[in-house]
Amino acid sequence: MTNNRYQTEAMFVLDGIVDKKHPYRAYDRVVNFHALAKPLHARYSDQGRKEIGAERGLRILILQFVEDRSDREMERFMRDNMAAHRFRGFGATERTPDHSCFEAFRKRLGTEGLMKLFDVMRAAMKEAGLIREISRSSTRASWNRN
Repeated sequence: MTNNRYQTEAMFVLDGIVDKKHPYRAYDRVVNFHALAKPLHARYSDQGRKEIGAERGLRILILQFVEDRSDREMERFMRDNMAAHRFRGFGATERTPDHSCFEAFRKRLGTEGLMKLFDVMRAAMKEAGLIREISRSSTRASWNRN
């Protein structure tokens, strides 16, 4: 059995374990991570150590933000949470990256890249009804009514 086939089978197992209504599945429905990651491929090289890849990096970054985890907490979370494993595209037995990969990925994106990423994600999730935003002005207005 080839390693690629084994990983595909491991992902199939994860797909069956993770609840069909899990929120991470909704992210996959509303955001095209492959298209979002495509412009980032030019920032990667075939030489040097193996990288986590642009799409996986984006997925991990989104989970880290949504789950409000530090880099070290995220490393443990990714190892222990099967829904997160499935969402970021790792097989059930595939080793997840350590905390240093997260900082390296954020540096690769840069501040402007991070802002664009979160703007795209927020807009897609808001349009799909997965999140709602309350502006400060409306919050103040409701406080003034009491």
